[in-house]
Amino acid sequence: MAETKRPADETAGPANPKRFVNDSASVVQDCLDGLLWSTPNLGRLDTYPDIKVVFRTDWAKDKVAIISGGGAGHEPMHGGFVGQGMLTAAISGETFASPSIDAVLSAIVHVTGPKGCLLVIKNYTGDRLNFSMAAEQARAQFGLKVDIVITKDDVATVAERGIAGTLFVHKVVGALAEGGCSLEEAKIVATQVIDSTASMGVSFSSVGRLTSERIHRQKMEVGLGIHGEPGARIEDIGTSAKVVEAIMEGIMAGDRMKAEAPEGYACLINNLGGVPPQEMCIVTADLMKSKWASSIKLLIGPASLCTSLDMNGVSLSLLRLDSKLKELLTQPTAVVPWPAAVVPQAPKVFAGISGLDPLEKYTPSEDKEVSAVLVKICKQLIAAKTLLDDLDAKVGDADCGSTMAAAATKVLEMKDKLPMADPQAFCQCLGAILSRVMGGSSGVLLAIMWSGMATSFKKQGAKTWSDAGPRAFKDGLEAMMLAGGASPGSRTMLDALVPAADALVAGTGFAGAKKAAEEGAEATKTMTPKAGRSENVPESAWRSVEDPGARAVAISFADLA
Repeated sequence: MAETKRPADETAGPANPKRFVNDSASVVQDCLDGLLWSTPNLGRLDTYPDIKVVFRTDWAKDKVAIISGGGAGHEPMHGGFVGQGMLTAAISGETFASPSIDAVLSAIVHVTGPKGCLLVIKNYTGDRLNFSMAAEQARAQFGLKVDIVITKDDVATVAERGIAGTLFVHKVVGALAEGGCSLEEAKIVATQVIDSTASMGVSFSSVGRLTSERIHRQKMEVGLGIHGEPGARIEDIGTSAKVVEAIMEGIMAGDRMKAEAPEGYACLINNLGGVPPQEMCIVTADLMKSKWASSIKLLIGPASLCTSLDMNGVSLSLLRLDSKLKELLTQPTAVVPWPAAVVPQAPKVFAGISGLDPLEKYTPSEDKEVSAVLVKICKQLIAAKTLLDDLDAKVGDADCGSTMAAAATKVLEMKDKLPMADPQAFCQCLGAILSRVMGGSSGVLLAIMWSGMATSFKKQGAKTWSDAGPRAFKDGLEAMMLAGGASPGSRTMLDALVPAADALVAGTGFAGAKKAAEEGAEATKTMTPKAGRSENVPESAWRSVEDPGARAVAISFADLA
């Protein structure tokens, strides 16, 4: 697989040097200090920086202690899950590095009482060795009851790494311990959870904060580890639905999920660190629209639970349920990052209020010339989506093209329902459509323009576009300027719209309007913003850059002449 090329000036040092850190040597302890400042009932041992142990300060040592830990970089795992109903203590190593034997031993000795403690270890060599050795020392030197379990939920590779499914153990055994179970019972239930859990992840990127990008722009890795280890395979990048399918097919094909699940599964939906919440919700929706939805009885997430710094990926973990596990998963916990395990429910849909459909009171009618103009404008705006978004990225919020294209697409979908032979009704409908489907200030301003045009047609008593169209266009722009407060020279779409309207009023037709709109858009490059998207950006951003709204107007007229 060819590696993505990086500019020469970015090849040295971390792949992403723009980070909210003070000193790379103290990242982990600074992170843990932030956790302690913001979380009640947590404390740490005074053994910083070599030994980093977070524990419950409300712990009375009267129950089985549940301890876990590992390398940092997976936040909120592990320290974020210390609290009533989950972990008693967590030990952190450096980023992606196991904590030392002394660190684990310190945690065991500090929180373990007469009922003993259970160490939850993820199946990585460093964790297995250090945690197991610390358990031996705790038994031999301090006479403590210590037992261990090793999670191995990753079914993507033969290594059976412990990843996000480990959190099922934290929650189930944490709730069990809170109820006063014995160490022996805690281990039995933890083992049951481990044997009934399977996880798999997909990522579009490696750990960009630490390494150069190795995953090609059009590829995704299936089954890569939470430390950025290479995945089980590389595939062409897919939609959210395809990613969900790839993960679920992989989980269900493994031996772990071959046993019957009459009571269904709990599913943990995990953000590996770099996926926006919006996209995590899409992943969740795709999961619950998939063929596996009926078997998923509890949902946990979507949330950042076991991350891999800024990896742009997701993982799913399934736990085969029985009534006892379901009860323990749904018991309350004081741990803030843990989302409640909920029974998934299909979206409840209720009837909307009547009267919002802009076309319900009009009869469709045909006008071939109007239809041709409308189709040309819409197709031009759809084709210009990327151009306008790129332009808007320089002076605004990078959505001008997307907004225009979405509105144009909707108008095309509704074209055959429009009363095209009645100019007043047509303008009224188009204004109502834009007010409903086109977001941002451009949407409402264009809706006002079309509504103003409808009012103008009514006042003029005109029945055809040739009679009153140019005058109506001008009146619509007057309504827009009155509502928006901008005017020509403000560096907005008006700088192309008004000259185009003036050309039509002067009788130069679409050819004159095209020329005037083009010149108006070009002129915005040197205009000082007095309104619109560029008003609050520095001159260095807008100087010599066209206003995207004005360019959209010029594009709209480009094919009409």
